[in-house]
Amino acid sequence: MNLAGVCLIEALVPLVLPMLIKFVLDAITNHDMKAVWKVSFLFAGVTAILCLLLPVFSYMFGKAVKKVMADLRLRLFEHVGKLPMGYFENTHSGESMSRMTNDLGVVEQAFNGSIRSLIAMIMTGGYAAVFMFLLDWRFALAMILLGFFITYVNTRFARPIRRISTDIQALTGKQLEMLTESIAGTQVIRMFQMSNRLLRRYMSSNDQMTALSVKRSAKNASLSSANYGLMWINNGGVFIAGSIMMINGYMTLGTMLSLILLLAEVTNLFRMLGSLWVDMQASLAGAARVFELLDSEEEPSRYACPADPVDYDPSNGIMELCNGTFGYAEEERSLDAIQFNVHQGQVVALVGPSGGGKSTLLKLLLGFYPLRQGEIRLQGKGMAEYTLSEFRDRIAYVPQESYLFDGTIAENIRYGRMDATIEEVEAAARAAHAHPFIMEQPDGYETRVGDRGARLSGGQKQRIAIARAILKDAPVLLLDEATASLDAESELAVHQGLQRLMAGRTTIAVAHRLSTIRHADVICVIDQGKIAEQGTHDQLLALGGVYKSLHDIQARNQGAGLGEGA
Repeated sequence: MNLAGVCLIEALVPLVLPMLIKFVLDAITNHDMKAVWKVSFLFAGVTAILCLLLPVFSYMFGKAVKKVMADLRLRLFEHVGKLPMGYFENTHSGESMSRMTNDLGVVEQAFNGSIRSLIAMIMTGGYAAVFMFLLDWRFALAMILLGFFITYVNTRFARPIRRISTDIQALTGKQLEMLTESIAGTQVIRMFQMSNRLLRRYMSSNDQMTALSVKRSAKNASLSSANYGLMWINNGGVFIAGSIMMINGYMTLGTMLSLILLLAEVTNLFRMLGSLWVDMQASLAGAARVFELLDSEEEPSRYACPADPVDYDPSNGIMELCNGTFGYAEEERSLDAIQFNVHQGQVVALVGPSGGGKSTLLKLLLGFYPLRQGEIRLQGKGMAEYTLSEFRDRIAYVPQESYLFDGTIAENIRYGRMDATIEEVEAAARAAHAHPFIMEQPDGYETRVGDRGARLSGGQKQRIAIARAILKDAPVLLLDEATASLDAESELAVHQGLQRLMAGRTTIAVAHRLSTIRHADVICVIDQGKIAEQGTHDQLLALGGVYKSLHDIQARNQGAGLGEGA
């Protein structure tokens, strides 16, 4: 409504002058001063009304566009938060950011510029053509047929420019990916002298972008040249045809000048229609990338029921994986017929060679992917009986590298339970052995942690993550080697926090260092997507299989001073 209003007014304003000239010149030719004054006052009133309405509708239109874009940004942000984990693991973060910033900005520019100008120009040219037909249909018909030829020439340039614009938008996303990696990985880049290699990659992308931009500019230049040539042919024809018709008495001087001014609007429509359409191609390319992201399938609220559901047996424990089979691609099997039970209060460790499937199994237990076959049961119910939110509410998770959000320490702990009081936050921090170092910070719990917790050490971030998990107070705890890359002092503090966190809870821990899980109730050795061995530390050593081999390798490495990692 607002768009139509502002475009209508913008379309009528340029038509006032041609009609004024026609009626005033005809009145002067007839020596009718009364008509001259009457027409002048009438057009002055019309112009004043249009000038008063234009800023009102412009403001209302601008406000509507901002609201639409705000809603679209919110919808995008909300949608990205609901995308499945597979999207984030297969799509670079820079690509998503480019779609949500650069491409969305192009869409907003289209609303404020190209679309508005296009509609206003179509209205202006359309009204001008109608007035031309009313003044002299023969003259109007000849000029408008020439205008259609101009439009045909312009549209011939639109398709290749659209393709070039799409490629430019994609390259913009690639450059943002490289910029994101350059900032996030700056320490690694400097330590491994990667700056020159990354610079060459960026230069290659930048050269491609420049080449495409120059190619698009060349297309636009050719289009402009063709338009200007056609414009002068059109204008020359107008003056010749108009002069002949006026000399032969087919039209008055006022009609001729009015037709020339009206024709300028029609010609501008045909000449600029192609240029605006070309500009629209870049906007459409950006919009296509935005809506492609919006069309990405969201994570379901709950996973579908398995084809072969398992009958619940209370003796199977609080968490059960029944015949679990999974693969990231259709033709692969990362996990094959995995089956284990976790009883209330047990500590179950998942160990095995790298690439064996431990991390994949953890993602399944967190509900990040659905099983291809089999079922996960929690507290007596299959995963399909929970919404994913309900399922995850029953699980606390401490990853190997904890992610902290840019905010205060208290805010990061409170993400475990957003309605927690400051007293509960402090109690969780004390239990995680985080309270002493927090109180040493300049603002205590209100100290800002920086981007991804950059102002804190690895051990401090882990203890905040443990405090967050303690505050959540979920019945099941999943750990992904929470002490993997810490020094001895930090590891001791984190280990103390983990002991408090694990007390009374059912715990499933992925472990790379076997010394950290030797006291686990059950150890599952995962190798090549299957549970190769299962038992206690002593039982598995006595078995003399995969576990003993890993244990011996780590023991030798530790004796040689190489640490425990394998």
